[in-house]
Amino acid sequence: MFPLGQRDERHELSDHFLALANVTRLRILERLGEVGEENVNDLAVHLRMSQPRISWHLRMLRGSLDVEGMARARELLDELIGVTQKMKASKEVGA
Repeated sequence: MFPLGQRDERHELSDHFLALANVTRLRILERLGEVGEENVNDLAVHLRMSQPRISWHLRMLRGSLDVEGMARARELLDELIGVTQKMKASKEVGA
């Protein structure tokens, strides 16, 4: 687990996955994966939602989908579940 002083890292990890734990945001990602760039109004029409609502969801996604943010979330998750220690230990014993 994280030391007590690293509580912010827990929140960062939680926020990252929370941004992806929403059906509408996953639908937005799916749509953008299909068509590439698309303006907010076209997304709103396609998803049958208001433009302000789509904009809100895009803001939620913005911080989680940058490459550095995704790499940081992966590092935090690995640290949280002890992946790096387990991998290091298995290499040491030759597993």
